Amino acid sequence: MMRKITYWLAVILIFIVPWEDSLSVSTLGSLARVMGLVVAVFWVATILLEGRFRKPHLFHVLVLLFFLWNFVSLFWSLDIESTIQRIKTYSQIFLLMLIFWEVFQKPDNLMAGLQAYIYGAYVLIASTIYNYINGNVAVAYEGRYSATGVNAVDLTMILMMGLPIAMQLFFAAGQENKGGILKLINLAYIPSSIFAIILTGSRTSLIAIIPFGIYLFATQQIKFDRKILVFGILLISLLALLPFIPQTVITRLGTVGASIEAGDLGGRGDLWREGIAAFAKHPILGVGGGAINYAIGAAVHNTFISVATETGLIGFVLFLSILGLVVYKVSRLPRRTSELWLAIFMTWAIGVLSLSWEFRKVTWIILSFAIIESCFEEQVLEHNGNIKFPRGIKPSFEAEEIVSQPKMT
Repeated sequence: MMRKITYWLAVILIFIVPWEDSLSVSTLGSLARVMGLVVAVFWVATILLEGRFRKPHLFHVLVLLFFLWNFVSLFWSLDIESTIQRIKTYSQIFLLMLIFWEVFQKPDNLMAGLQAYIYGAYVLIASTIYNYINGNVAVAYEGRYSATGVNAVDLTMILMMGLPIAMQLFFAAGQENKGGILKLINLAYIPSSIFAIILTGSRTSLIAIIPFGIYLFATQQIKFDRKILVFGILLISLLALLPFIPQTVITRLGTVGASIEAGDLGGRGDLWREGIAAFAKHPILGVGGGAINYAIGAAVHNTFISVATETGLIGFVLFLSILGLVVYKVSRLPRRTSELWLAIFMTWAIGVLSLSWEFRKVTWIILSFAIIESCFEEQVLEHNGNIKFPRGIKPSFEAEEIVSQPKMT
């Protein structure tokens, strides 16, 4: 009973995370932080009552080493206060990762978590459209819109990563004969999220949407007629919504080519160069976790440069090791499932080239989910050259017959 309560609280937490910046609870911080504390209490109670704890994955070991390196950087940090704050953030995130690892042990659990993410993203969509209707401009001088309290580019990334998830959930619901309402919710997410993304005027979205486009048209796991269905609905929806898109947003999106050609990238080019210069001064140890703002006077708006500058080569190698392990694990999944997670990962990888997202919950939740998904496949048993699953276990999106393939070692 306690485990089930913890599981549902964790699902609610995932629902909250996409829009956590929109609402704070007094002096306790974001609603996600408060909910995280509640989930942690129930998780600890579950472990004490059951007397067992799921053995962590190599992924968790690497993440812990990376987080600990940020903690150690306190001894040479240029900004001790920021490093302490980063340590607090990473401690909370690592605790959540262990909780998800513990409670999402079945494919249906993971699918519920992904569905909760889509529901949470819908809150951002609704807030963005509400602000657009009421003329609540996020960036006044550019006529851009966003959800209340959420940075426009952050909003874009959160919604973009939901695109392949929503599409797979839509098709999975159809294959498993689930309710039509759930199918409609996931299908409607695609045009509604893209409309909200366009309203942000984020030029990053024009590049970050590429993995979703490739995933939609290149995957052989989705029938051609279904691809046409999704594309047709998307095209018709966007054409219908086009008259409602502000001219200022259209004009801004049209400057993406010139921005790339000029090497300016919305002013990020200069920040990247300053970040790289700071890294060159502290190549091994870095300037300290969270201290890049002190080092160059602003956020660098690039996760990879941020990690390298703050934690040096040692921390950067640990970070890349985490990402490399995730890519390796999901690439070994059955094709349908691996294509989904690689599309999500590539969307994240492109987006964080203009965002400092190494300390965002969404980053670590998505990476955690990818590893959890890979572990369903690791439970596969091989028998006479055919893949078979233990009773009740199968990759979360393998709803149809599993194709035989040799076991990878």
